[in-house]
Amino acid sequence: MKIHIPKFLKKWSKKKIIWTIIILLTIGFFAWLFFGRGKDLSSIQTTKATLQNLEQTVLTTGQVVSGISLNLSFQGSGIIKQVLVKEGNKVYSGQTLAVLDQASALANLTIAQGSFAQAKANYEKLLAGSTPEDIKVVEDSVTSAKQDLDNAYQDALTYLDDTYIKIYNSYKVAESMQNDYFYASDQQGIKARDAKNKILENVTNVKSYLDKAKVNQNNSDIDIALSKTAISLDNVSYSLKIIRDMCDDGIYYSTISSTDKASLDTQKGYINTATTNISNSQQTISSYKIALTKAQNQLTLKRASARQEDIDLYKAQMLSAEGQVASAKANLNNTILTSPISGTITLVDTKIGQLATASIKVMVLQDISSLHTESDVSEANIASLKLGQTIDYTFDALGPDKHFTGTILTIDPASTVISGVVNYKIKGSLENIPDIKPGMTANMTILVAKKDNVLAIPYSAVINKNKKQYTRIITDEKTKTFKEVEVQTGMQADGGLIEITSGISEGQEVVTYLKP
Repeated sequence: MKIHIPKFLKKWSKKKIIWTIIILLTIGFFAWLFFGRGKDLSSIQTTKATLQNLEQTVLTTGQVVSGISLNLSFQGSGIIKQVLVKEGNKVYSGQTLAVLDQASALANLTIAQGSFAQAKANYEKLLAGSTPEDIKVVEDSVTSAKQDLDNAYQDALTYLDDTYIKIYNSYKVAESMQNDYFYASDQQGIKARDAKNKILENVTNVKSYLDKAKVNQNNSDIDIALSKTAISLDNVSYSLKIIRDMCDDGIYYSTISSTDKASLDTQKGYINTATTNISNSQQTISSYKIALTKAQNQLTLKRASARQEDIDLYKAQMLSAEGQVASAKANLNNTILTSPISGTITLVDTKIGQLATASIKVMVLQDISSLHTESDVSEANIASLKLGQTIDYTFDALGPDKHFTGTILTIDPASTVISGVVNYKIKGSLENIPDIKPGMTANMTILVAKKDNVLAIPYSAVINKNKKQYTRIITDEKTKTFKEVEVQTGMQADGGLIEITSGISEGQEVVTYLKP
């Protein structure tokens, strides 16, 4: 069979024919692509604008807190002796919760009470005045003190006599040593002679003061004799040391007999003993003088009527002792931990035998009948919160299906920064339910706005362009063609919805997703 080829084709070259066919096929493909394929309906998602009930909420997490939560501690330190409550116990105001060891506190109170009783008795006795018997007792004490002082002065004369003899004997030994060994006119001889003469000088001084004291029998002369003799004893001791040191110097070490050296050492010991006796005598006399003066002052006071300044003094002493009693009672009370209010013990952090430190928490007392929640809300959400807004609660400990209701009670005006984020603390009311306990985690959904039966579409259907808002409405449901129309919006709600106040009507289909 022959194919008839038109004459105009016979005139074309083979190359032209091929290009013509390619062009026609290309035009046909694009025509099919545009007109024949239609829209890919899977690339577009739509929904209808409907009347809905909208809610706007703020989600936050908080904690259950007691309206009253007190950390209880002892005011003083000590060993825990008693713990009288357990966690979960209900207690009343003033109830004893725990006690420290009170032995020391009780002893101090007894001492303070005794001091107060004595001070009070002295005050009352002063006001009553002295009885003859009281005066007689003090007079006897004055007489006794005088006798003690007189005896001390007589003992002092005896010590002075003994001291004079010891100094004189020292002089005689020094003189013998000088004559027997240090008689030459050399340096050593001159030194020994000067030491001997110094002792002689002190012999003369002591003798003169002693004689005067004996003759006059006057206490002041005895005091002077004691004082001057003490000085002389120091001088004699020094002079004896000079001579004794020379005995061990150079040729004298082997020349002077050990007996003579021992004699010098003995004299030095006698002088030291005399020095101690004179010093003790002076101290004894001083003590008896003080005792006599005190006794005489007491006698004067007993014989006189009570002076106002004495009354004031004794009264002050009594008040001071009374204050010590009050202080001891306070210290005793500090060993007892009592409940300041009625409530429930939620924590006991101590046990018998432990050391409790002042002001360190040992128990927690809460009023679990008055609970609320506290939560930190970020600054991004705080502006939408107001007092009285409704809170829907769920608790991790009770499961997601149990819901409870409350309202916002307070919103702190001051912010706190947590992990770099500015937050504001809010408090929410809470129903009094036994299952809810302090410290539980509360999941809080706060209703900040609500509109019923308003036209709404998904927020994804709204286009923001040129400071206006648009949505795409379907003009042909079969081909899903659409056009953009301007809309006005209202509240943006949970669930990704937004209120439409004008621009479209209920039932119109809008584009929520368009594949690029």
